[in-house]
Amino acid sequence: MNDFKSTMKQKIKEYSNKQYLDGYIKNEYLTDDGDADIFINLKHKNQLFDERTSGHQIDLVDDIYEFVESKTSMLDSSVQIKFHITGLKLTKDEQGMVQHIIKEHYAIELYKVQKEYLKYRNEIIKLIIIGFVTLACYAFLYLFTTFDFFMEVFCFLFSFALWEGFENIIYDFRDVRELRKDITQNLLMHVVFDEDK
Repeated sequence: MNDFKSTMKQKIKEYSNKQYLDGYIKNEYLTDDGDADIFINLKHKNQLFDERTSGHQIDLVDDIYEFVESKTSMLDSSVQIKFHITGLKLTKDEQGMVQHIIKEHYAIELYKVQKEYLKYRNEIIKLIIIGFVTLACYAFLYLFTTFDFFMEVFCFLFSFALWEGFENIIYDFRDVRELRKDITQNLLMHVVFDEDK
C-alpha cells in the first residue's frame, strides 16, 4: 500500500508540472514557426456533416467542435491554429462550406460570450460606482452629522457593492474574458484539407 502511495505521489509530481505540459504541447502540436497543428481523420462525410441539417442551415456534427475545443484548450490563446481535416475527398464547394460553417459557429459563440462579457463589465462598473458614492455619503455623515442609522446603512451598502464588484472581477469577469480569448482563437484558426493522409 505504501509503495502505491509513493508511486502515486511521484506520478502526480512528474505529470502535473508546467514543464511536462509544455513539453507535451511542443511535441504534439507546435510547429517550428510556433503555430499549432491539430489533425482529425475522418472516414465518411457523415462524420463531418450533421445529417439532421440541410440547405442554408447545414451544420457540422457536434463531435467536430468538441474535438477542436478539447485540443485547443491546452494551447495558449495566442497560438495560431491549423486544423487539418484528413481522410475525406471533399469538393472545393464542400471545403468552402466547412470553413464557413466553422467560422460562423465560433462567430456566434463569440457574439454570445461578448454579450456576457459586456453584462459583467457593466455590472462591475455600476457596483463600483455605487460603492464609492455610498462611501462618500458614509464619510459625509460620519464627519458632519450624528445619524447613526444612516451611517450603518451606507456602511453596509458601500461594503456590499465593493465586495460584489471585486468578487465579479476576480471570478466571473476573468473567466468570461479567458473564454472570449479561447473562442476568438478558434474563430481565427485555418482549416486545411489533407486528402492523402
